[in-house]
Amino acid sequence: MPWSHIVRRIGPGRLLGLLVALVLIVGLGWAGIFWSTGGAPVSPKAPPVLVHVQDGTSLAGVAEHLQRLGIIRSALYLRLYADQTHVAQDIQAGVYLLSGRRSAAEILHQLVSGQVATRRLTIPEGYTVSDIAFLLERRGIARTQAFVAAATSFANPFIPRASHVRYRLEGYAFPSTYEIPYGTSATGVADILFAQWEREFTPAMRKAAAKQHLDVNAVMTLASLVEREAKLERERPVIAAVFLNRLRRGMPMQSDPTVAYALRRPLQQVSLKDESFPSPYNTYYVKGLPPGPICNPGMPSIEAVLHPAKVGYLYFYGLPNGGHIFSYTYAQQLAAEKAHP
Repeated sequence: MPWSHIVRRIGPGRLLGLLVALVLIVGLGWAGIFWSTGGAPVSPKAPPVLVHVQDGTSLAGVAEHLQRLGIIRSALYLRLYADQTHVAQDIQAGVYLLSGRRSAAEILHQLVSGQVATRRLTIPEGYTVSDIAFLLERRGIARTQAFVAAATSFANPFIPRASHVRYRLEGYAFPSTYEIPYGTSATGVADILFAQWEREFTPAMRKAAAKQHLDVNAVMTLASLVEREAKLERERPVIAAVFLNRLRRGMPMQSDPTVAYALRRPLQQVSLKDESFPSPYNTYYVKGLPPGPICNPGMPSIEAVLHPAKVGYLYFYGLPNGGHIFSYTYAQQLAAEKAHP
């Protein structure tokens, strides 16, 4: 039937209404398909991809990039959904591990809530800055030299600027397990470790240090000596007491681990002749404490210094099983050495 006959039979106004209804039906159908599929996961087997969202990047730019990477089905859907939920301006910069296994809504939530990709880092008690630096490079988090430089120049308020410490972060990189965000600089890692130490070293602990007439750096330095000397948990407060007793009598600490630290050698490679090595860290060569810690002590060693055993020992001698013989006098110390050569 000719089109003109159809128009005359139905009428122009009614025909227009039918056409509009048809367009609406088709449009709504396509919209329904778009909203039901546009935000669906791309594939249950889609591999995760690291995506770097730069500071100041628009949602539109991020959405287009995610679509190109095959992480979302539709950039338009993500933009419309973000507008609808009023979070279009809330995406956060960072490196994200995103996967097409998740829906667009889940991916948007990850970007808005700042759930950035991280790498786990565990720092054992007693690690030095050098140990941590090598660990960071092995984990692919930061270059060794970059972290050493950051630790050397670290703005530590507890160490005087004129102090001749090797690393201003030494002793304050708290041993713990961390989730380090991808892209964190070596300086950023140092800040994270120090911030954790600040949380752990509570105001109550500072009061305990003041009661013993010790400043924070003295506590951390003593704790680092305890960390290196103690092998048995029960002996930490006793070893701390020995060092505190010697300190208050003006006696040298005479701690072998300080010689190893001064020489940058393993303890097993330190000999008697090394006790005369000139270094502010060598507690056979200088009286009192080193200028700063010789490692990063854990909380048990710190607590041992703040709450030492109430004993009068001035000496201890190490045994093969990791324990020690404690003595009041040098004669007793010599006898212990003779009895356990």
